[in-house]
Amino acid sequence: MNFLLVDDSIIIRTAIEKTLMEHPNARKFKFFNADNGKVALQVLKSNFIDLIFLDWNMPVMSGEDLINTMRETKAFNHVRIIMATTEGSKSQVIKMAKKGINGYLVKPFDKQGVIKVFDTVSARMH
Repeated sequence: MNFLLVDDSIIIRTAIEKTLMEHPNARKFKFFNADNGKVALQVLKSNFIDLIFLDWNMPVMSGEDLINTMRETKAFNHVRIIMATTEGSKSQVIKMAKKGINGYLVKPFDKQGVIKVFDTVSARMH
């Protein structure tokens, strides 16, 4: 499974990757990183990505703008998206759900939260 970790904080990207590497299926995981939506779009165009952990607020291109672009591009319809963001209000979660995200994590999150949302989203991928 190929993951794209998109966050302007390398600390967050690293924390998610380290957590997922503790998963029983970790030997099948490959990770790609991007510090904003524009870089993420370049990664998506040149690699097959199964799932994205995506921050909302980033410079250059926000997570919301990336989702809008992805949902307009048929080639990216298979990609599952988990928002991992400080935006935790009910209205923001609903807004992203309407855009077709598959999971939501509110920062700060813990290892159990990352694994739980990943397991839930990945179970629906098969």
